[in-house]
Amino acid sequence: MSSKLNILESKKLFREFNYLMSDVEFKEEFAVEYSPIFEKCLRKLLSDEPILKQACKDRFGKLLEPDAEVEPVYPEGAGGDGTIPGPILSDCTDVVVYTGPKFTEEKQPSLFLEGDAEKIKHLYRKIVQKTHPDKVNSDALNELYNKATKANKRKDILTLYSICNELGIKFNITDKEVMLIKNELHKIKMQQEMFEKSHLWIWANIENETQKKEILKHFLLNNAPMVKGMFS
Repeated sequence: MSSKLNILESKKLFREFNYLMSDVEFKEEFAVEYSPIFEKCLRKLLSDEPILKQACKDRFGKLLEPDAEVEPVYPEGAGGDGTIPGPILSDCTDVVVYTGPKFTEEKQPSLFLEGDAEKIKHLYRKIVQKTHPDKVNSDALNELYNKATKANKRKDILTLYSICNELGIKFNITDKEVMLIKNELHKIKMQQEMFEKSHLWIWANIENETQKKEILKHFLLNNAPMVKGMFS
């Protein structure tokens, strides 16, 4: 692919990445807000229906004991490879259950590729000229300077490309780098799609109380590793 087409495609991919990060932030806050309510409803259901509680015990037995060790099964690209934390699969069912940890600044999904030292130096200098606190009085630009400085130390050329894109600085990106961006975006999309299949997401987005109750029952009867704390 020509250099011009690579640059145009990378600009499109960076816009997509920014959108995905907004979606990640939304779903992260969604989980924080609704998870305690979801658990409260689960506990109430177990309290109201002792037959259901016994059915769970009969079905899972020792798996519900506090010291039972159950290894979660991660779907490919959704946290098991150590890159993106997110939903996991119960070993009791193929139903997805969101138990992913909250993103931290260090673990937040990012595009990364270690670039050529000379190319990184060139891009970094261009960015510094437009963002250095000694040259410009702008919190937004100074923040980009700090971001670029961190990327420069990590040799993270993709972050530098992204900043160049924001600042209108010309850059040349390779076919390999474009493919890497696509792969990383695919991983993040997978995670977001998995979340939308979770009991938590479906339960919170359904208004019918009978259906909500059925989702809670399904969760309890199919996910011993995630609910065993309720039986301790």
